[in-house]
Amino acid sequence: MPYLPRRRDWDLSSLMDPVLASEVRCSREQARAFEPRLWMDLVAEYDARLLEAELARRASELDQPFSEEFGLFLKAWSLDEAKHADGLARLYRLVMGVTQEELDDRLRQRTGNFRGFDELLDDEFQLSVLFAYDEAMSTRGYGDDIPFYASLGPPAFGKLLRHLKNDEAVHYANAVELLGTRFPDRAGDVPEVMAKIIELDVAQESYEATFVLDHVSAEFTVDQMRQVGASVGAAIVRRLGASAASA
Repeated sequence: MPYLPRRRDWDLSSLMDPVLASEVRCSREQARAFEPRLWMDLVAEYDARLLEAELARRASELDQPFSEEFGLFLKAWSLDEAKHADGLARLYRLVMGVTQEELDDRLRQRTGNFRGFDELLDDEFQLSVLFAYDEAMSTRGYGDDIPFYASLGPPAFGKLLRHLKNDEAVHYANAVELLGTRFPDRAGDVPEVMAKIIELDVAQESYEATFVLDHVSAEFTVDQMRQVGASVGAAIVRRLGASAASA
């Protein structure tokens, strides 16, 4: 069967449009204390557009376009990440009391520093493994974040985080399926690539607007990175093995 990434159907406007700033339960002092966490979650989604532009630039310069299947994966992923960024931007404005214009001005200043990721970003197989790992980490992270966001007041905040978590789980599954479709004979290469990804993630000292490997915060631990990496690597190997057996 041809590869077709899945997407979940949910409406951001109906969820967030009715929410009022007066429903937010944290004080101004608490909001200022929460701001770095809210900002990091927002920009980690917003920066998807920076990664997408970087991948397009590299494909053009290398004269090595991505496969049709990867293009389908990337389009579905990009649409969801833009919705996530919009939802978290709405939440950020409500909590922090800033205008859309102020927030847009700050976001437009972002630029990604992708040095150190070259090998991963220039090779579709390694890039697909990276997406699988990163989306699985996001699934876990958003699951852990739901109580914090729900504590801010409006019920829509907790619901938004659940949508994000579930979307990221679908992205993870889409990446694993993509690998099974495109690279059924590469199961033996997965452990080495995953080890490289985890090593890069653990070594990160700061997040530089790359979207991927955005785990430089107290919400993520080295043990979590290694656990998720092992689980994702095993899932990819199983999927590739199933593809090879049915070929």
